[in-house]
Amino acid sequence: MSGFGRLFCLDATTGKQIWSVDLLKEYDGRNIQWGMTENLLIGENKLFCTPGGITYNVIALDPDTGKLIWSSPGNEETSAYCSPQLIRLPAKTILVTHTASSIIGIDTKDGKLLWRHPQPNRYSVHGNTPYYQDGQVYCVSGYGQGGVLLKLSADGSVKQEVWRNTTLDCKTGGFIVLDRIIYGSGDANKGWYGVDWKTGSTVFSDKSLGKGNIIYADGMLYCYAESGEVALVRPSPSGIRKVSSFQVPYGEAQHWAHLVIRNGRLYVRHGSSLMVYELAKK
Repeated sequence: MSGFGRLFCLDATTGKQIWSVDLLKEYDGRNIQWGMTENLLIGENKLFCTPGGITYNVIALDPDTGKLIWSSPGNEETSAYCSPQLIRLPAKTILVTHTASSIIGIDTKDGKLLWRHPQPNRYSVHGNTPYYQDGQVYCVSGYGQGGVLLKLSADGSVKQEVWRNTTLDCKTGGFIVLDRIIYGSGDANKGWYGVDWKTGSTVFSDKSLGKGNIIYADGMLYCYAESGEVALVRPSPSGIRKVSSFQVPYGEAQHWAHLVIRNGRLYVRHGSSLMVYELAKK
């Protein structure tokens, strides 16, 4: 899906277009300031996306044909740069995503809006995918809004707020849940934080690296700060310890692209430059 709301299905071998849909024209979509950046999601034999229209707020399409299966009015808010999450429960499967001022849960069978939870922030930017674990969903946003843990009923049709933490107000950098601790960086609250999954209390803060994005592999955290520093970090419930780091040597503008690890190599993109680093083997 392009930033202009064009949705394409292409043959993976030849690149030939199989079908396309203009979400703005065909489904009353409303684009947002930085363009649509949602990662598409396929599950339950459906392709889900968020045009952000009044009637066609969230839709499910046939991934083979692009034809509409259902549409949901959601909470009638624009999309919010969020990639949705599928939660498979014994009774039903639900789709959870952010829209401009809300977290919403939708029944994937028919598009019925099951619940809404308020999650506004100053610029309606919610770039982090919701995370599900043990009957609970964690959602976090930047600009001081912070994160909230919601407890779902057995069939996912009812939610209840368990706690809210405004210290870890991650904007787009993602977070890692590891051994009951949520690791991530703040936005308005610059620095790195650990939040207890059960209680929502902040268990540590660290200002040594500056805010950025985070991934996890082989027991270690890899943090890419907006200053251009990439750090290998050892996590623990009492804090984080920087093992080693380097400064990104090439590229331009903001250091916002997420790190990627594949086949023992670390991929770092900065503007128009892509750097690949060999990771030491154990």
